[in-house]
Amino acid sequence: MKNCWECENLNRVFESELAKYLAARSAALYRISTEFAAMQQVDMERAKNDMEEHLLVCRFATKVRCLALVPLLESFAAK
Repeated sequence: MKNCWECENLNRVFESELAKYLAARSAALYRISTEFAAMQQVDMERAKNDMEEHLLVCRFATKVRCLALVPLLESFAAK
């Protein structure tokens, strides 16, 4: 979503949280404290949900989804 600042920001936050979660899972700390990794997973899931919720209402994302349906609609019209 190059055109939407909010999409880009939420995507950046999600990627950051995902990186933190993966680091927590692979670290030696995970063997000691699974609670820390679980907290990182919750933060990552929250960021993912925020991004997905925004994509449902984002006018740029809606436009992309509509454009993706055009070939599908044309194939049904050809039948």
